[in-house]
Amino acid sequence: MPLLPPLCAVATSQSTVDNSQYQSGDVFSTQTLNVVDVSDATTGTTTATGNAVSSAVEAGALDVRSAQTLTAAVNASTTVNVTTNAGAQTTLTTAATGNTSDSGSYAAGALTGTVTQTISDTGSVTAGTQFNADAAQTGAVSASAQAIGNSHGVTVQDTSATMTVNQTNNGVTQASGDAILQYTPGDGTFSATAVSNNVTGYGTGASSQTLTINQTASSASPTGQTIAEQDVHVGNGQAITGAATATGNNISVTNENGPLTVTDVQSSSGYIQSQAQVSAYEFGSVQATAYGVGNSALAGNYGQSLNLDNTQTNSGGGIDVLAKVGGNDGYDAYATSTAMGNAVTGYACSDCNGTISVRNTQSNSSGVGATTQVDIAASNRSVTGTATAVGNSATFYVSKPTH
Repeated sequence: MPLLPPLCAVATSQSTVDNSQYQSGDVFSTQTLNVVDVSDATTGTTTATGNAVSSAVEAGALDVRSAQTLTAAVNASTTVNVTTNAGAQTTLTTAATGNTSDSGSYAAGALTGTVTQTISDTGSVTAGTQFNADAAQTGAVSASAQAIGNSHGVTVQDTSATMTVNQTNNGVTQASGDAILQYTPGDGTFSATAVSNNVTGYGTGASSQTLTINQTASSASPTGQTIAEQDVHVGNGQAITGAATATGNNISVTNENGPLTVTDVQSSSGYIQSQAQVSAYEFGSVQATAYGVGNSALAGNYGQSLNLDNTQTNSGGGIDVLAKVGGNDGYDAYATSTAMGNAVTGYACSDCNGTISVRNTQSNSSGVGATTQVDIAASNRSVTGTATAVGNSATFYVSKPTH
């Protein structure tokens, strides 16, 4: 009787990434567009990044060890000067990022690792968009400025992720937008977004995630600031919107089916300012929305279980939020300002017999202020103003995925 070969365990291939990046010189990207009379479209995209790395597998497991450090300035700026017409559509995108990384496993083996991102007190990340059309027009316009200090993304499909992310930002993170426009018959959408530290997680299919996240947005020096400012001034506009969002620390993690476990510690002690000011002499609708928060965390599972251990501390610099709308005459005016020290949301799926296990600790010793102002000089149809300030906010629930 012939002898069979011995049985051997099936080996799972293992990929590894060991990354170290240090940026000590300034990084800047600047773009200026001078246009007279455009028939079609005006488009400007400007980006600047200090350190960037991306790691992913479609076969085998992946282990990532990454350290990124920024000690200099990263700046992106876009300026558009219009004489007569910027065209049927104007689109301006400006983005500056200090340290950015992402890791993923797509229908492959497990994702593991540790990521560390640091911005020193000599580092800064700034983005600015300037749209100058005070005697000109455009059919519709969309302009955004985004500044993100540290950012890491985790993505898994039909597998597991077990990762630790450590982020520290001691510098300035600032996004600013400024627009002057004589006339637009379409939508005018303008936004400025600043986030000092950001982590996202996304699990699809039969995925599970176990994430440990530590974020610090510090005022160890006077440079510890997160600022978003959006100013818009229009002569005659159909639908004009200006939005500003400033966040010290942000976490957003969602999962579809498998268990989700998030353990996070967020500490914000820098100054947070969010300011949106929008004015239109004649308008169909005009809207200003400003949001500022020290620490924000969202962990949601469309599957059965969520385990969340959340610790948030906001102190020191203060939260200052302003939404201001002005106009002469028109139809509808809206202004909304929201300021929070700490905010957390966690949920699971009731259709899946879902459960949540939450340990939540929040501490706010900082001033939190929200201001809304609407000034209409003549007549209009409606005015809506909302101002909301909250020291600590926590929401946990089990419900249907569509709710």
